[in-house]
Amino acid sequence: MSVNSVVMPSYWGREVRHKHITRGSKVLAVIFPGKNYSAERPLLEYAAKVAAEYNCDILQLEYGYQSARVEMKREDIGIIVEECTNAITSVPKYEKILFISKSIGTVIAGKTAATLKASQQIEHLYLTPIPDALPLIEQSRGSVIYGSADPLFSEPHSRELAGLRNIKVYRIDDANHSLEVGNVKESLAILIVIINMYHEFFQRCLKQ
Repeated sequence: MSVNSVVMPSYWGREVRHKHITRGSKVLAVIFPGKNYSAERPLLEYAAKVAAEYNCDILQLEYGYQSARVEMKREDIGIIVEECTNAITSVPKYEKILFISKSIGTVIAGKTAATLKASQQIEHLYLTPIPDALPLIEQSRGSVIYGSADPLFSEPHSRELAGLRNIKVYRIDDANHSLEVGNVKESLAILIVIINMYHEFFQRCLKQ
């Protein structure tokens, strides 16, 4: 295993360092953080750990505004997508790419996939998507995991996921936008359930 940093300039005037973990795999798992949810937080940390169990190479993205320690503006999403696309195309080409995204990262991942679709086979694991991601999810293949108590993703939004042919949908009852509940032990139990969903995602994607 080799761990390297893909260092690139950013619109925000600070270099970004994307962590690239290689094992000689033909499959790359790309981690798209949330607005304030880094790749080191539990949902994404364990997604990367499961990816490693399936011998995937991993690219953990850093957004330019995160490196600069400033707030993200919605109008900056196009710039973030461009920088993420540049990071992905800067590493060697893979036979299959898996996008794992959280919250606002689900929008960034969906838009990034649209720019790569012609040349890459991409499957998505969308974690706690926001409503803006729904049109992108409808055009994707993969899985969605959301919480029924997520204030950013209401019941009308969840109904839009029903019947999508290429998307497997998992609903976590009573879970919030971090897929947690008020009780620590119950939140840890939920995390174990989610990790099993990760395994199902990788098993399904890597069979194809």
